[in-house]
Amino acid sequence: MNEILLEEEKEGANKYRFSLWWVEHRAVLKKIGIRSFMVVDALILLFVFWNLIDAFAIRYDKEQQAVSEVAVLNQEDLHAYTVSRVANALSVADTQVFSTGNSQYDLYTEVDNTNEDWWAEFNYKFVYDGGETKEVTGFILPSQKKSVAELAVQSDSVLQMAQFQLIAVSWHRVDHHLISDYKKWSFDRLNIEIKSPTFLQDTQIKDTTISRTTFTVVNHTAYSYFHPTFIVLLKRGSTVIGVNRTGLQSLDSGEAQDVALSWFGTVPGSAQVEVVPDMNLFDRNIYKALVGAPSIDTRASEGL
Repeated sequence: MNEILLEEEKEGANKYRFSLWWVEHRAVLKKIGIRSFMVVDALILLFVFWNLIDAFAIRYDKEQQAVSEVAVLNQEDLHAYTVSRVANALSVADTQVFSTGNSQYDLYTEVDNTNEDWWAEFNYKFVYDGGETKEVTGFILPSQKKSVAELAVQSDSVLQMAQFQLIAVSWHRVDHHLISDYKKWSFDRLNIEIKSPTFLQDTQIKDTTISRTTFTVVNHTAYSYFHPTFIVLLKRGSTVIGVNRTGLQSLDSGEAQDVALSWFGTVPGSAQVEVVPDMNLFDRNIYKALVGAPSIDTRASEGL
């Protein structure tokens, strides 16, 4: 019991001595703290003033040169970044001229867009000896090699050569916030099957020569379309020897339609027919509104 009391007395004595020391030295410690703060503050101000004097008086010319170098390097980096993000120019193949008789010609070329993240709208025309076609607006999707044609061009002189001219190109970047995977997005909208494309040889009706192409269009997508257009190519091997264009009034999801297309004039015989959908997937006007079928609430029949 005495030992416990002695321990408590020692602890109380220690606290008393510390409190007494603090009271006696508090004023001194306060002065030391204030002076230490003043010294640190003075050193910081001295450091700031020294750097200002050094920058604007002692080494001003060197600082200006360093700032200029940084600005130039940043501009070069910015230019390199900008160039890396800009779309590559469209490339255009040589124009082919197909005579269809009666002083009429079909003009055909291919436009190639090598950009995976850009699609474009462009104005173009064909120029030939003695004339030119009207200016037309077209489009090309990302990574697409697109057939472009002007049909039934009238020319009094024999037309052997023509040139395709791009007049203006307007680029549009694919918004990856809305379209994370363009390949899948486009496949979901262009999954249109062309079945049994057939070319029927010339048929003579009075003074007019007519050939026919037939095929079936099957829409495997979940989308219905207004006025879908198709480019029809006659090919011998990999060479295009004839071009035509046709369209439908509409094409609903899951629908199949038979198509017959006439060719007037002289058309080379061909065993190969290629039909390519020509639809601007970024144009909202081509899509028909989704129509929901009425449903029955099964809970009503179950008395829920």
